[in-house]
Amino acid sequence: MQADLLPFIDWKHYPRQIISPQDRIITAGDPTDVLFLLEYGMALASNAALHNQIQPNDKAKVSTDNEMIYRTGALLSLLEMLSLDVYRHDVLAYEKCWVVGIHRNDIKTMWDRDSQLAWPLSRSIAATITQRRQIRFLM
Repeated sequence: MQADLLPFIDWKHYPRQIISPQDRIITAGDPTDVLFLLEYGMALASNAALHNQIQPNDKAKVSTDNEMIYRTGALLSLLEMLSLDVYRHDVLAYEKCWVVGIHRNDIKTMWDRDSQLAWPLSRSIAATITQRRQIRFLM
């Protein structure tokens, strides 16, 4: 899903931030009203909710035992943005990062142009995945 989303968004028209190493890009509890693209750099997120889960083969996003590693081109916490009201995990800059933010309503508007089902279906799938990961983590 992540790679499929990138071509539909003209990222050059959205604000950028430069985040220093060890600074937070996303703080757990922040509202999920903005999706972040890691335009350049590497960032880390807590992997507690994803422990022992099979991860997709995505070069921009790598799961280890203790953390999720995001690399250039990754969409940070995409499933959380689609399925939750607040982010569940912190995402910290591991090195200097260039981050682009796009408001959730802008994404919804873009997806609605192609299909009125794209947004609700994406949110439903993301919610199911997020819920299953949480249930497996609690077991």
